Amino acid sequence: MSAARIAVLVILLAGVAAAVWFVVAPRTSQAVEQPLAFSHKKHQEQDLACLDCHAGAEKDQYATLPSMRACALCHKEVKGESPAAAEVTRYIEEGLVIPWQQVNRVVGHVYFSHKAHVRYGEMACAECHGEMATLETPVTSSQVEHLDMEACMDCHQARGAANDCLTCHR
Repeated sequence: MSAARIAVLVILLAGVAAAVWFVVAPRTSQAVEQPLAFSHKKHQEQDLACLDCHAGAEKDQYATLPSMRACALCHKEVKGESPAAAEVTRYIEEGLVIPWQQVNRVVGHVYFSHKAHVRYGEMACAECHGEMATLETPVTSSQVEHLDMEACMDCHQARGAANDCLTCHR
């Protein structure tokens, strides 16, 4: 066998190995440090729903983080004695954006639309993200790592949603 054929074979095998790893590798994420001691529970106790802060979930592919304008609706002035609330007010007063660290991602070969699941699928956020309303600390690691292809396909089947490859893989 010629050196050129061996080189092509090695490249092909490396490509196949990389593709297999990309599909089956565990999606582990390392915990990140968030800039504020944020409590979903305190916000839920104020009758805020997920979509009040994560408005993109109902109308876009991404749920989005709350805009500073949304935070300013309640936090233009310091509320209570929480250092975190005072810090939010400082960000607003200085015209800064809170540098939250993204923790939830799907693997690169998967297309996921919050809008399709929230608006059209009428799914509750907790179905994928867990019971956020009880969290008193900020989210520091992924809540969606458990959502592998089998879990998603089972959910699609149970809801009568499309389950063909191109629904999620683009």
